[in-house]
Amino acid sequence: MSLPADLSCLQGVGGAEGEAALATLEKQLICPICLELFNKPVVILPCQHNLCRKCANELYQPSLFQARTTMMLSSGRFRCPSCRQEVVLDRHGVFGLQRNLLVENIIDVYKQEVANYNNKAASALPPPPSPAQPTCPDHEGEKVNIYCLTCKVPTCSLCKVFGAHQSCQVAPLSDVYQLQKDELSEEVSSLKAYNDKVQAVINNLEQTCRNIEENSKTQKQRVCEQLDHVLSILDERRKAMMERITSEQDDKTGHAQSLIRCYRDSVEANNRLMERAASSMEEADVLLLFRVLAAASFSPAETLTPGYERLSNYTFNFSRQERALRSIDFPKRKKETFCLIGRSVITLIFYLLAFLVILQRVWTYIGCFIVI
Repeated sequence: MSLPADLSCLQGVGGAEGEAALATLEKQLICPICLELFNKPVVILPCQHNLCRKCANELYQPSLFQARTTMMLSSGRFRCPSCRQEVVLDRHGVFGLQRNLLVENIIDVYKQEVANYNNKAASALPPPPSPAQPTCPDHEGEKVNIYCLTCKVPTCSLCKVFGAHQSCQVAPLSDVYQLQKDELSEEVSSLKAYNDKVQAVINNLEQTCRNIEENSKTQKQRVCEQLDHVLSILDERRKAMMERITSEQDDKTGHAQSLIRCYRDSVEANNRLMERAASSMEEADVLLLFRVLAAASFSPAETLTPGYERLSNYTFNFSRQERALRSIDFPKRKKETFCLIGRSVITLIFYLLAFLVILQRVWTYIGCFIVI
């Protein structure tokens, strides 16, 4: 089956016109199901639209496509995703649809043209310029091919024979270059080794910082627990001492209240006796007289001693305990910790100095290469 005339015109066409033609053709070769180029084999539907056989099979199989689309009607029937026309399949299913060999050939030609276009675009790029051979500034056109070991500069053979480097010691530039390259490689290896050592020290310090943070959390928790325990003991002692004072208060207050009631009863009895004596003053009542005389001569049987209200036996002096509480502190820190940190810092400084020395030497070699 031959290709159309407009497709044959694509062959050999380059530039923007060929790129536009390829882009237009690519749009016509996109499967409406997978939205990619048709994958062989390509089947043609009765409505003349094309599908990948794999996509058509997924569209036909209920178990594969029912969760992704609603175009499936029943077994042996589905709708074209492009024009919605119903497609009826025979007992062979999608394998009974006719292959579109023309579209498959067009896809092959399209892929070939895309490959050719990419190859032409890559070949059209200019080759990278070759490094220019340095020439001697004193002798025009003379290539620099030797290295003056005395002056530490590259030069040419004429400078050694007739120029300023007649009395200098020289060597082939390639040999000196290889020698310095080997030395640079060794220095870079040494630098890498030092970097590894410095990194190891940094890792140890970082791990130390993490350990310090974790230990700090642990110690803070322990301090809080111990101080909470001390506070609980103080709270228990406070409650016990308050209970003792309250008990003494209740005892003394109860005793004083009982005396108050006793004396109040006595006063009330004397008041009644005086009223009775006043009303019977004219009558000769010997018994009443004796009762008045007895009441007049009565004195309280019990009185409170001076200072009874004081609670001096509950005085306290917490100065010693206060000093003990104020003296609560951590044990004296050992010097070994500071020595260990000091050694780590000194080791890190040593590695950094070595790193700077090697870095300076590396830059010196790189400067030589730049001059060359």
